[in-house]
Amino acid sequence: MKALSISTPWPTAIERHGKRVENRPRWAPHPHLVAQARRIVGHDLALHSSKTHDKEGMVYLQELTGRIYTRRDVPRGAVTSVVRVTGLLLPGDPCPAGQEDWYFGSVALVLDAVRVLPRPVPMVGGLGFLTLPDDVERDVRAQLERL
Repeated sequence: MKALSISTPWPTAIERHGKRVENRPRWAPHPHLVAQARRIVGHDLALHSSKTHDKEGMVYLQELTGRIYTRRDVPRGAVTSVVRVTGLLLPGDPCPAGQEDWYFGSVALVLDAVRVLPRPVPMVGGLGFLTLPDDVERDVRAQLERL
């Protein structure tokens, strides 16, 4: 299974607040990254809550939801959920209904079927799409079966 590392608080927005697009504007000028994203459409994707923290994102999430999440409130350095990638948005594509607060108008993955793992699975993250190590994938799949 492939995985994608996402800076906190964005996994929390996906898992708890209905964010169903994962913006990746840095991919826009890189055709090989867009091609990789196209190949993941229709497949499950593990979301890795990275150890990096987006302070502006935290403020944005607080403004939208009224909730304050500190670094201690969200798992970091672990796979926390699995989603189904149902589409790929490119610059100029219309915003999916209900995602106006979350889609910023560039390259983005469209997500559905969010399944939050009962127990985060520790893993080292990285840039781009990652392949889950065998032991991590076994743990993730076992938890999914119990959901």
